[in-house]
Amino acid sequence: MNKIKNFIMITVISMLVVGCSTKEQNKNNDYFIEAKEETINHIHGIGYLGDEKDLILATHHGLLRFSEGKWYKTSKNNHDYMGFQATDEQFFSSGHPELDSDLKNPLGLIKSSDQGATLERIAFYGEIDFHYLAAGYKSQTLYVFNEHENSLKQGLHYSVDQGETWEASSMKGISANAIGNIAAHPTSSEDVAISTNKGLFISSNFGNEFKLLTSSNSVTTVEYQEDSLIYFILENNETKLVKYNFKNEITDELSLPEGISSKNPIMFIATNPENRSEITAISLNNDIYQSNNTGESWNTLVEKGNVSNE
Repeated sequence: MNKIKNFIMITVISMLVVGCSTKEQNKNNDYFIEAKEETINHIHGIGYLGDEKDLILATHHGLLRFSEGKWYKTSKNNHDYMGFQATDEQFFSSGHPELDSDLKNPLGLIKSSDQGATLERIAFYGEIDFHYLAAGYKSQTLYVFNEHENSLKQGLHYSVDQGETWEASSMKGISANAIGNIAAHPTSSEDVAISTNKGLFISSNFGNEFKLLTSSNSVTTVEYQEDSLIYFILENNETKLVKYNFKNEITDELSLPEGISSKNPIMFIATNPENRSEITAISLNNDIYQSNNTGESWNTLVEKGNVSNE
């Protein structure tokens, strides 16, 4: 009799646990809903997030997710996410809250470990909007460029404890006056790259000293991989997507999507950390391209910001 009672009790508990898990899963599923037809006007970041390695876009009105060939949009927290950076555990971002939000403007530095369903305020809440932000995919080391002095001095800063404390970088060697983006090495905290209007600069000592890796032409964006960099450069009226290998110092030029030109350059690049041959690129006109063979061929996911699952 006791065995029967114990069995019934275990069964009931199991059903409760499964029920709670199902409810929680449905709750998470309700956060991302299918984006049947959407128009993107501004994209502020792109990356492969967490264990699922879904492609996430940060826009002027929340996040978009591309998963198994379909686009999804967020049903809440549709903030203007700036400086968006995806890592293996969470994403970091800044920006401005959506209309009618109780959050202060600007958001300062925030993070989320559930794809934006909940947000955690880290630092500079209600004070700074970081347009230029980088995060190491594995290290979680942060780099930010503060454009206007406030409680944080103007310039480049880094944090190795996810924003609890900050150190200023000297930025010696950079002669540019406009930044494309900042890219942090996935695992090595001291390695950082900055794309600028005067070329691509790299540093191996937390941004204290930089050297020019390319010609002094405009580099719009760069991504740091384990042993290489991928960047887009406008050079002598030509557009190039380039992969630089640190081990042998060899530079390989990758093919470009057909719609890319000097008037429609690549502004964002992201590669899948579990499969570096998968590259996603976003153009100035909000065209989104994806390659599954390191740029040998490209598929068009979105044209001129018009998202559709049809």
